[in-house]
Amino acid sequence: MRFGFNKFAVTLGVIFFLSTVGVSQTCTETGSIKKVTNTSIGNYEYVIFDFIQESAPDYEVSTASKPFTDYSGDETIAVRGNKFKKIVFKSFYWMCETPIKTTTRTAVKDVKELWRFEGIAEYVVGFRTNSRYIATYHYNVGSITKVVIKFRK
Repeated sequence: MRFGFNKFAVTLGVIFFLSTVGVSQTCTETGSIKKVTNTSIGNYEYVIFDFIQESAPDYEVSTASKPFTDYSGDETIAVRGNKFKKIVFKSFYWMCETPIKTTTRTAVKDVKELWRFEGIAEYVVGFRTNSRYIATYHYNVGSITKVVIKFRK
């Protein structure tokens, strides 16, 4: 009987591990956000969302303020910066994990995903008081559409 229980426990552990790997896979599906990065060129800094699609994603940008919470509203998410812009993406493939590969720059202090659920994702960008939000735009590079948030340093 003991051997049967050990076998059952190992099998159950493998199932949980594989289900976790399946849920947290990186984004490679059409319509998903492949990655989030930032860069600095001259007097400007950019936060870039790479979508795996050739058409413009549905998004909306607004000014935000602390505190930031997850989808349930129970967990507070710390975001560095004094001013904040929130970007909400709608109608995209959301069943994967999007890596955020950003570094602290002069203007942009933090980028965090607040939540994603049923085709909607909400991100917040924290930036310093002396910096200024310029614009949000998108453009295509082959099969990738880049959504860019631009800041003046």
